[in-house]
Amino acid sequence: MSPLSAYHQLLLSNLSTVQTIESGLSNVTWLLPGRFEDAELASEGLYALLNVVSGYHDSILHAHLPNSLSLPPHPFASTSTRHASDQSQPASGSAGESSTQASSPPPPNINRTYPLLPPASDHARYTRYWTNRSLAYGRASRALTTIGYLELVIEMLAKRKGGDRARWRVVLVIESIKTFLRLLILRITKRPVLFNPSPQREVDPSTLPPEILNSNSNSLSSSSLINNTSLVDQQEGLKPQPLSPSIAPHAPLRSHLYPMLSNMPESHLVHPLNLVQKLKGKKEYVSEIIWSSVGLIHVLLLMKAGRKSPDTYKPLSLATLSRSYAPYLLILRLLLLARYLRPKPSSSVASPLILAHQATQDKKLLARAFLTGPMWLGFTRPKVQGIASGLARVPVMGLVGELVQGYLPLVDDYFYCE
Repeated sequence: MSPLSAYHQLLLSNLSTVQTIESGLSNVTWLLPGRFEDAELASEGLYALLNVVSGYHDSILHAHLPNSLSLPPHPFASTSTRHASDQSQPASGSAGESSTQASSPPPPNINRTYPLLPPASDHARYTRYWTNRSLAYGRASRALTTIGYLELVIEMLAKRKGGDRARWRVVLVIESIKTFLRLLILRITKRPVLFNPSPQREVDPSTLPPEILNSNSNSLSSSSLINNTSLVDQQEGLKPQPLSPSIAPHAPLRSHLYPMLSNMPESHLVHPLNLVQKLKGKKEYVSEIIWSSVGLIHVLLLMKAGRKSPDTYKPLSLATLSRSYAPYLLILRLLLLARYLRPKPSSSVASPLILAHQATQDKKLLARAFLTGPMWLGFTRPKVQGIASGLARVPVMGLVGELVQGYLPLVDDYFYCE
């Protein structure tokens, strides 16, 4: 067994422990800033590492989870499969074990009434469709997600090693790569670029029975498994046995069937391409191009503002550049223009996915309006500082105040900590 296969097996065998460690370390990273020297760098480095590892774990789990687990169970199990599993128990290292490992066993029959997994969200269906359809989209989306995890820690390292000038050069390179990747995704899909272009974890795998995590189960569809089951039973003359436990007598069917209405096969759902409508016209494309390149434009404007006032104290620090009105106002105008030009779906036919995407755009617009530039220095920061100072005098809420005060220097000093 290769080291990679051994790692996969270790992960699948200890899902609950791994997830507990991940969540515990992630919670610790929120408490580190301001506690000791270089605590911000240690906290962000640990947080970025956890996110990258969790993303890799998600890809492993998705490859080992059968798609049929999100569907209602088939009512009959393979009797022959049950007899074979009960009677054949080869010893370790025997020929029976080697033959069992060589073949690809189907997913185990689990006694269940409802689907074990919730139905895939519109975001997961859309992103997985493009990831499976286009290799370039899959690589670009994974690269964008990984850069999003690492960008702040890279900015911290660049500033500590080379100062503000080296920091802005690194940030310029990062934003150039992100803009290229977003425009590449826009060219492939011809649809709005989601802020999370890769699938996200939507299920707690530690709550699933360990026997369903079969390395080959995802390659078997539920229809082929059902057909093979009935064919084997007919050949051996065995009577199928119910797989689902019986429902209570005189129980209304709606109590059992209604919760499974959303757990439909993929062929009965809206096609993933219809979840996000295709862009039409130059105005909608201009809106997406602005959203894809607004970070790069912002960095270029800040660097230009720093060259105009070289005699000021620390002219390239973010605190100094944030006092300039020109970059701040121009970015807000561009984002308001992009909001005006974006598609305006009607409430009756709009997809929930595109509505959520546009709501995220509005939240990011508000964040840039109140958490950057002169508005942050002159209005938002004093308000937040006053609230944090007030909370610090309350016995229990003082921890919250100290936590907020620990993050204020990060927002002041780093471009990616908005």
